[in-house]
Amino acid sequence: MSQIAKLSALSLAIALSIPEVSAHPLFSGKVVSRADLLPEYDYVVVGAGTSGLTVANRLTEQKNVNVLVIEAGDLDKNEDFVTIPGLAGGAAGTKYDWNVTYTANEGLGGRKVPIPQGKIVGGSSKLNRLIFDRGSKSDYDGWESLGNKGWNFAGLLPYFKKNEKFTPPTKEIAAQYDIKNDLKNHGDKGYMQTTFSPFFWPTTKNIVKATKALGIPINDQATGNAIGGFFCPHNQDPVTVTRSSADEAYYDTAVKRQNFHVITGQQVSRIVTKKSNGAVKVTGIEFASSASAKRQSVKVKQEAIIAAGALFTPQLLQVSGIGDPALLKTINVTTVVELPAVGHNLHDHVLLAVANTLNTTLITSGSLRSNATFAAEARKQYDTEKKGPLTSPTGDFLLFLPLQTYSNATSAIASQAKAGKASASLPSDTPPEVAKGYQAQYASLNEKLVAKDSAILEIIWGDGTVILGLQHPYSRGSVKAASSSVFDAPLADVGFLRNPIDVALLREGIHFARRLVKTEGITELKPVEVAPGANVTSDADLDAFIRRSSSTLFHPAGSCKMGPKDQGGVVDSELKVYGVEGLRIVDASVMPILPAAHTMTTVYAVAEKAADIIRGSAAYKAACLE
Repeated sequence: MSQIAKLSALSLAIALSIPEVSAHPLFSGKVVSRADLLPEYDYVVVGAGTSGLTVANRLTEQKNVNVLVIEAGDLDKNEDFVTIPGLAGGAAGTKYDWNVTYTANEGLGGRKVPIPQGKIVGGSSKLNRLIFDRGSKSDYDGWESLGNKGWNFAGLLPYFKKNEKFTPPTKEIAAQYDIKNDLKNHGDKGYMQTTFSPFFWPTTKNIVKATKALGIPINDQATGNAIGGFFCPHNQDPVTVTRSSADEAYYDTAVKRQNFHVITGQQVSRIVTKKSNGAVKVTGIEFASSASAKRQSVKVKQEAIIAAGALFTPQLLQVSGIGDPALLKTINVTTVVELPAVGHNLHDHVLLAVANTLNTTLITSGSLRSNATFAAEARKQYDTEKKGPLTSPTGDFLLFLPLQTYSNATSAIASQAKAGKASASLPSDTPPEVAKGYQAQYASLNEKLVAKDSAILEIIWGDGTVILGLQHPYSRGSVKAASSSVFDAPLADVGFLRNPIDVALLREGIHFARRLVKTEGITELKPVEVAPGANVTSDADLDAFIRRSSSTLFHPAGSCKMGPKDQGGVVDSELKVYGVEGLRIVDASVMPILPAAHTMTTVYAVAEKAADIIRGSAAYKAACLE
């Protein structure tokens, strides 16, 4: 920065009473917040992740509407583990991760489970494994049946399509695997690049062969029939063969707009509200670079839009006085709006791995870790040709199975669920309205157990390891602020395996995994089970294995549920927070029930729909005219 530019930035910062470092930080040579930071914005978005950047981008398409996005993390430096598909997931545990952990879980024998969450421009779309799939029609239609009009598959499909710029698989991959896609189900003008890997690991053919041998259909997940097996697209650029995240899709395409401002390295510490004539309205957003730094604030003219994710969004509401008065009293926060449901209904997909060794001459994904020569050759091929193993983040073929497809115990488990109590899924301190709303969820989950169009279990083939993903867990938990400071990590009790039905569903998953590896296609790889081990066969021993081994599939959701207020809803069908004017939530926390899918694609669709809802509001239209 020139001396003249420094003086100019400093003068403006003094005028706004905002330190120069927060008004104009630099990272990777890119200006990510502007020296002309305004004292007031039409919209302030909290979080520059998947949903936050999507909404901010769409709102700033109208040049008269100014938007500020506040992000606690920074821009990445294009590190290999962020950009190269075959190294996806490597950013977890780095400075780009919040490095938070679910609280000790009784259902897991007291274990704590780390839960990676993106602390970076692009959010968790920079950390994940690039799985870009939709859930089944029945999953999204279920949201509407819980009291959320318009939130169904038909209502979300235009936004799934609006998000993406889809490229079919290469001719070679399409021919080898007979992949067919109906382009009417995909978008061709969106910001998010999606396509299939140009390289499939050889044992993909084995899992496809086994799927067919078991009589499981292979469908196109984009149609809303995400049942059985399907070839899975990824959020990667077909030309550069690199990750396409919310950063590339929604930040890079908006950053040149004069009405799109972003601050990085700043954590929002409080939603500022004012009570007037009995109504509570958002007036500003407070933020700081650290717990010890001086708090700064910016005024909100129309709305604050919270996109901090399922763990941090409820925490922010709580420290701002929006939540359960009983909790707020314990952290010395004055209640501004009594909304006990904030933080409740937290749930996550449960991961369990059944591990096998393989005796095969085929190359496997493990070769990248175990064979230095192979890894070096793969890297050279990627760098020079953009081909080969590093072009695939794995997960090129997935299975999403109804209970009756993978288990012979459907009737027994359905009877167990019907005879059980919904309260077995909930923490003891669940507010009455949340418990009432969960009754409807419990009934919906019971219906899913016997449905043919709803997947209960995901199967990810990991070259010997059969990863089981429980898609519709019964168990629920909560998120609670640990103190009045957002700089203290929230207490996130995800409630894994609180309800024994979840254990039964995973036990049946182990039985299926064993059947799968004994099926034509996998048998030729000569698998040998090493975990839990072939000698572990009794229900008691399998259940013990499940409780000591289960973990997260990295999809926390539901902690600020969309739905009627008297049924534990935190936001209405327009994503407005009950009892607060000028406040919406647009992230995964609003999902009432997780879909049977990896959540990124759904979050994009929710955010695209949210942006349209906001753009249709009177406040937005008024801002456009100013």
